Amino acid sequence: MMNRRTFLYTIAAAAAAPAADQSEDAFLFIGALQNQVLVIDEAQNKIVDRIPMRTGVPRRMRLSYDRKKIYVWTPAKDGIEVVDMAARKVISSFVLNQGTRRESFNGLAPDPQDKLLYGNCSTAIKQIDRFEIEKPKFAIVDLAQQKIVKTVDAPVVDGRPSVGGNYRVSPDGKNLYVFAENVRIYDTTDLKLLDTIELSKPLFPGMATIGFFFRDDPSESPGTVTGIFNSTDAVVRRSIFGIAKFDLNKRTFDFTPVGPSASGVGGLQLSPDKKTGYTMAYHGDIGNRRGEFWIFDMATRKVVKRAEYDGPPQGFTLSGNGKRIYLHSSAPVIEMYDSASLQPAGVIEIGADMTSGPLVVPKHLV
Repeated sequence: MMNRRTFLYTIAAAAAAPAADQSEDAFLFIGALQNQVLVIDEAQNKIVDRIPMRTGVPRRMRLSYDRKKIYVWTPAKDGIEVVDMAARKVISSFVLNQGTRRESFNGLAPDPQDKLLYGNCSTAIKQIDRFEIEKPKFAIVDLAQQKIVKTVDAPVVDGRPSVGGNYRVSPDGKNLYVFAENVRIYDTTDLKLLDTIELSKPLFPGMATIGFFFRDDPSESPGTVTGIFNSTDAVVRRSIFGIAKFDLNKRTFDFTPVGPSASGVGGLQLSPDKKTGYTMAYHGDIGNRRGEFWIFDMATRKVVKRAEYDGPPQGFTLSGNGKRIYLHSSAPVIEMYDSASLQPAGVIEIGADMTSGPLVVPKHLV
């Protein structure tokens, strides 16, 4: 029996290449084997450049604050590489591992001047017969000095050090936000805790145990984070989901419950005009799971359309102009769906296993 991927390849090979859509207005930057970042032009639906990495396989990527560079993390030696998007080349690279110290840096949150990266590190020191594992810490990387210049012990949450979450720096550079079970706000100079927003405290009847999920989105307004939250009723364990918006400048936020939660809900992505939101939901257990596209009207924060798609759960990314949805995994192919009809719209063959999700960058920023 022909599997799904082979079938898609066959369809792609048999069909004529789709006509170039000149209204497409973005490049995709994708980490891939072997040690490269691929550049795909949405208008052509093909690879137009390859940026070789110096320190290993790219795993995580984050846009710089000025939207002109990409920060890339490679795990082999804990490398940091800076990619100039216009020149399509690495302009700086270094490794954080030194001697017997093995760092594992997470976060990649740039400050507004693009001089520092905020995150956390878990350090392992290699001994003759063992590794000594240090407690996780907050860490600041100086891009000019090319090293970690400050670490601070992680706060203790529920009896254990906690630094996990999604990191963002406020537009004025004064505050570091860590989105996890709660939102913790730190002073960027000394990483001391300034404030905590208790997301786990109910904001409406039956709401508790919130999880907040968002991602890099070029369509997002500066200083604003919009994402999906999942909440579980502490009494009857009923799960719901909704949309949350957080203002990094004012330290304000709002939550709008939408309805019963699926088994899993991905991050929210906005159309360029910010009027429409897209996510993917998963139903059922692994091995018997199905996925759906969900489309939201952002003015009312209601689901206005949903459609099941054929295949296993995958990552999804919205195109630069919002006309297509990309489905992707580690496989060397990206499936395209029309965002209006939610029907298949072809595939993009990568020719190499992907090691990161696509970073969508509008062309006027490159």
